[in-house]
Amino acid sequence: MTTKAVSTRGVAAPQQDTRRLTLVGAAFAAIGVLAILLPALATLTAELLVAALFALWGGVGLWFAWEMQPAPEWRYAAAVFGLLLLAGIVFMIFPVAGVAALTILMMISFLMEGILSVIFGLRSSSHLANWGWLIFSGVCSLIIGLVILIGWPGTTRWMLGLLMGVNFLSSGLSLIMLGRAINTRVT
Repeated sequence: MTTKAVSTRGVAAPQQDTRRLTLVGAAFAAIGVLAILLPALATLTAELLVAALFALWGGVGLWFAWEMQPAPEWRYAAAVFGLLLLAGIVFMIFPVAGVAALTILMMISFLMEGILSVIFGLRSSSHLANWGWLIFSGVCSLIIGLVILIGWPGTTRWMLGLLMGVNFLSSGLSLIMLGRAINTRVT
């Protein structure tokens, strides 16, 4: 059963079943709780996953570059994909370096997500109940980004996993509350 929600222009717009939104929120919250309980493992797992994806991306990209040899840009593509493959291998062999690099990327991501969530929450305030949860999620993301920045580099071993857990938990809770708000508004 699908529901209808009122769009920002006042016209009924088809929406996916809000139970899916709540389910995604619950999954995010569960991942968050696990990462909070096991922060060092969550940090290492995230780093190794990213390292493996970089290695895979680089390897497949090198194959692509090899196949496009008739094009004059194939060497540039090979260089870029070769660097991705090398970064993935280095991060798998030296996970501490990978954790440091990933922590920096995550810090930037948390700061950007925080800013965007706050902006979206403020823009939604006039037409969406529980819009404050979006701002709550954004503020949590901003705080996480600032904590990573301030604590650098001493707490990188466990901080990334813990803070990712908090971010997943806050994002999950905001999605659950957003799903409830849409259900309330539709019925």
